[in-house]
Amino acid sequence: MIHLKKTPACKLAALLVAFVLVISNCLNISPAAAATVSKTKTIETPLTAFEGIYQNKVNNFFYFKITVAGTTLLAKQVEGDRQIVLTRKSEFGFEMKDDDGDETIPVTFSKNDAGEINGLLVGDKDQWAKVKEYIPVKEVSLTADQLKAFAGKYKFEEKDDAYLQITATATGLTLKQLWDNREINFVAISDVEFLNKQIPFPLKFTKDSAGNVTKVLAFNRDLWDKVKE
Repeated sequence: MIHLKKTPACKLAALLVAFVLVISNCLNISPAAAATVSKTKTIETPLTAFEGIYQNKVNNFFYFKITVAGTTLLAKQVEGDRQIVLTRKSEFGFEMKDDDGDETIPVTFSKNDAGEINGLLVGDKDQWAKVKEYIPVKEVSLTADQLKAFAGKYKFEEKDDAYLQITATATGLTLKQLWDNREINFVAISDVEFLNKQIPFPLKFTKDSAGNVTKVLAFNRDLWDKVKE
């Protein structure tokens, strides 16, 4: 057998290899595993953390329930038919398609000081708050005379050519958009508030000191004046 004499450089290299192996064993990580960990970015927040009921901050009758669907989130409208798929792009960032499926809209979740998901932002202004539960709105019964008081023609305060026609029905009100003749039915939820649950579309009427209906607020943002005829 031939014996090769080790040079000082060979001895140093052997010592370094032994040192790396000892350190790796102490950390319970192999050199190969350590390389993998360094290259992989871990998303700490699991998809299940985003599950729950979310309420729109402007239209408080508008709710979505979000659940995990494979590697995405599925948002289903409560009391409605809409379903939206949220695709993950970062730890708290997701994307959704608009109603036509042509454009991509960012969806960003937020968390509180305790690290819990407490809301989301659609686009740059549509805010939703995560709530503990959905409480269904209760309908109320109004008399035929009470419902008839809301009937009439209404003009949009911000446009001269936009009008609504509201008529009383046996169970509530029907709103007709005069620019396209679309009709929407509403049920009463108080003596001055009405709701279409499927859209959802709230109406809130204003009366003067004599009890006459003068205005209606739609979607908690659009004000319409009742036209005197």
